[in-house]
Amino acid sequence: MKAVIIGVGNEYRRDDGIGPAVADRIGRRALPDVEVITTDGEPTRVLDAWTDKDIAVVIDAAVLREPTPGRVHRMAVDDLPDDKPARSSHGLGIPEAVELAKALDRLPGRLVFYTVEITETGYGPGLSTPVAAAIAPVIAAVLQELSLGVTEKSS
Repeated sequence: MKAVIIGVGNEYRRDDGIGPAVADRIGRRALPDVEVITTDGEPTRVLDAWTDKDIAVVIDAAVLREPTPGRVHRMAVDDLPDDKPARSSHGLGIPEAVELAKALDRLPGRLVFYTVEITETGYGPGLSTPVAAAIAPVIAAVLQELSLGVTEKSS
């Protein structure tokens, strides 16, 4: 199984660094056949990262109108809303990467998104307390996604 974990965000914009923070901690585990990257969310970088992968898990910050900082959402590619009520903190990004990948037939075998609701995006490093508290549950969920990929392949 070829997998990629993609942490999207900017660690110097407070809570926007949740994706890179999760990716960094997963990367320290040196999981076999799992590539771990961080990116700013530019669509072609994301698309290149997940092309030819069996599973891709993307972790990103979510900016909502009425956020609960630290609340985690899981979506598969088919679950992405058409009306996009939440938006990435990166302007163009993940939804555009998915649309481009569909058009170019470059989606991975399975694509899963974990977003964490944020509010603090000012300049500076460090996550707010509620967003930092989401790191461990997101890591556990991502590792579960990877084990499901192995189970699905072997059945």
